[in-house]
Amino acid sequence: MNFIKQMKKREYIEMGLKALASLMVAFLVIILMEGMIYGIKLNTLKTKGTSALYTNESTLYCIEQGEDEYFVVCYNPDTNSWSADGSSRSLSREDCLNMGKIAKETLFRAPNAFEFSITGVHYIVMAVFVSAVAGFFVYKFIMLNKSYKKIEEEFAKTGSIEISNL
Repeated sequence: MNFIKQMKKREYIEMGLKALASLMVAFLVIILMEGMIYGIKLNTLKTKGTSALYTNESTLYCIEQGEDEYFVVCYNPDTNSWSADGSSRSLSREDCLNMGKIAKETLFRAPNAFEFSITGVHYIVMAVFVSAVAGFFVYKFIMLNKSYKKIEEEFAKTGSIEISNL
């Protein structure tokens, strides 16, 4: 019976490590996918954006493209929309500051993914994906426990363990 307990413990540890590794890979996949979505949306604004529409409630994000060259992305909270000037024209820091006199706030950084591209739908999809991965391993743990109960009952009845390749 000691042998069965050791084997069971080893398999639970192995299954736990597999589950942990799988959940870490799932989070890595989520981060990479959100990064890809963020990059696509920001690049679309940069290349195909219309003129930046901003009001006194807007937040301007001046993203540095080179030395004293900035690309401006505008967030308008009134309409909950993002806009940018899609032309190839770069602005200087001084131009950004002059634009910022009208806007509520001027930030010299890119908007992060939580501000820019992640929505409630994204959180739901992430939760379902991680739950599916975790649920798979819960199922595997339940099936492993059932198989060991069967082995323990057989050992209690016969005093031997039959190992099959099934």
